[in-house]
Amino acid sequence: MIKICTLYFEGKYTPDYVEKLYNSLKRNCSIPFEFICYSDNPNVKADIVIPLKHHSEIKKHWYKLSYFCPLFANQNPDDEIIIMDIDQVITNNVDDMIGYPVADNELISYNKWWGGKRTLKLNAGFMKFKSGSLKIIWDEFIRCPEDWQLNWYKRGVVHHKYYGEQNFVNWMCDKHKIKLTLLPGEWVCKLTNREDEDRENNVLYMKMFKKDYMILDKPNDDIKIVHFANPNANIHTSKYEWIKDYWK
Repeated sequence: MIKICTLYFEGKYTPDYVEKLYNSLKRNCSIPFEFICYSDNPNVKADIVIPLKHHSEIKKHWYKLSYFCPLFANQNPDDEIIIMDIDQVITNNVDDMIGYPVADNELISYNKWWGGKRTLKLNAGFMKFKSGSLKIIWDEFIRCPEDWQLNWYKRGVVHHKYYGEQNFVNWMCDKHKIKLTLLPGEWVCKLTNREDEDRENNVLYMKMFKKDYMILDKPNDDIKIVHFANPNANIHTSKYEWIKDYWK
């Protein structure tokens, strides 16, 4: 069983972000999957909603790491777990991504081609692994969650308090020799709703992958997912007209 797992907590987003991700996966994926949402709002649309009762020591996005625990979300030993952020717009068929083969002690993620050489290649907006094989990530985090959640903020690596969960996962891959496999970069792109930054990414995408464009009146046909990967980049406030054709 493939389990596509998400996280929702009240604040920045509204429940329809979960619903639209769920609907778009159903439209663009022919592979059977179970859609799970860990949520503090019981009214989100999912096959299974796991009640999120806020833990005093766990903050924001770090709840996603719960899925690395094989005892969480009714996981079975042969399950393939995919953790996805809800701030994404699916624009084409994603069978190649959802069904991408994964082995024990392996983590599959997006190729984070934007942001320059100093940024991580791993993007925690999509992480795929076999249930139980990366339990060490949860075990290490939950021993001292407050320390890890502030680690990269205190060091100046991230600029928003309680950000850095993907830095932690990337560090764990290095520390424990977990194989990190990156999906083809041309399948995913980033938008921020800042015209200058989006224009730079458009040009960079064209140069890196030898494409005519990243997004004009619609995303390039090779792009499967557009990730609004920025603390201030809401999908619902975006001025890009093409979004209404895909995010519904």
